Amino acid sequence: MVVHCAAYTDVDRSESEPEKAYRVNADGAGSVAAACRDAGCAMVYPSTDYVFDGKSRRPYREGDTPAPLGVYGASKLEGEDACARRRPGTS
Repeated sequence: MVVHCAAYTDVDRSESEPEKAYRVNADGAGSVAAACRDAGCAMVYPSTDYVFDGKSRRPYREGDTPAPLGVYGASKLEGEDACARRRPGTS
């Protein structure tokens, strides 16, 4: 099992350096997920509350619709999507 915690986490700087945030949080996470798939091992990719807009009156749940307000949250969400596309049984 791989627990993939690497991320471009400078939320404020992500706005002025979106290419770096997407390279690490989206492309990097997808690459790790593909390597895990190819090796036949499981992967955990922690999310962030930044994938939501903060308007909910209750704690967020996995099935809630994401609505990131900035580059950091959007890049992390794209990383989640990349990981989901590369899970075992997908190409």
